[in-house]
Amino acid sequence: MSTLHAILGGGKVADIMLWKDKKSAGAILFGFTTLWFFLQVREYQFVSLLCDTLMLTMTLGLLWCKFAGRILNRMPREINIQLPESTCIYFIGTINWFLLKLSEITSGKDFKLFFVALAGLYMMSTIGTYISSWNLIYTVILAVGTLPALYARYETQVDTIVARCISGVKRLYELFQVKILDKIPRHRKSN
Repeated sequence: MSTLHAILGGGKVADIMLWKDKKSAGAILFGFTTLWFFLQVREYQFVSLLCDTLMLTMTLGLLWCKFAGRILNRMPREINIQLPESTCIYFIGTINWFLLKLSEITSGKDFKLFFVALAGLYMMSTIGTYISSWNLIYTVILAVGTLPALYARYETQVDTIVARCISGVKRLYELFQVKILDKIPRHRKSN
């Protein structure tokens, strides 16, 4: 059985999700909490927030480049912000995987999967009418950022509870099948 760290990829992302790299995990959580605060609580518009953040970053970068040498008696390093090519390839690969799955679902080869996907999207649409999109995104990010670490810490207790829940759901389904599904008349083919 592989560990949770290996299941999460075993690299820096797994370290962040399991809070082994506390500084990065805290910074990411703080950043998303700040973003959620401005967009949801303060009702700041996304485009305005993005532009104001870029203006502030550019101004601080200019001040650093012009005055760091005078104040700290050293030459500032050149600012070079680029995404690694591997990151871009990963995101494009993820989008392609999603589009491939979407085309497989809509092809009609597996009607059960098609209806499960429709039901899931309908449930998410219904939830979306009652919950703000920013709150939902923040809740998902908060869950992804904290639940793996909590699971790693309390793995045996969580597994015990989940096993009880699964057996309870199986008992409910068996009861549903006996009380309702088995009483539905079936059309039998005649030869």
